[in-house]
Amino acid sequence: MSMVILDVPRDWWLTSNGRYHWADKAKRTRWIRQAAATAARDTWHHRRADITAYVAYPRANKADPGNAYPTLKAAIDGLVDAGVLGDDDSKHLPALTIRRDPPTGRAGVYRVRLVLTRPGQEQP
Repeated sequence: MSMVILDVPRDWWLTSNGRYHWADKAKRTRWIRQAAATAARDTWHHRRADITAYVAYPRANKADPGNAYPTLKAAIDGLVDAGVLGDDDSKHLPALTIRRDPPTGRAGVYRVRLVLTRPGQEQP
């Protein structure tokens, strides 16, 4: 099992409901991708892995963790860039599960915690 934790400021966070100008979306995606690659550089490398993505919001308000998919996609691409995951296709990433984590307690700061396990292995 490996874990990558990424804190994302509100200004860089992407959601499925966001209506971003293409240039702003590209800039945010690039930032998340590079930050994830940097955070993952000391992580054990997997050829294939299941990923459970835990999404933490600043507060304990009602939220839809699935809406964080654009942020998660960019972060997973960063894992591929860092060589932690072979690719993000279904051969190398058979399962992606999205769950909610407790709040960060920090105004304007979201957290993504990616837990990589062998395909089919239970999460702790």
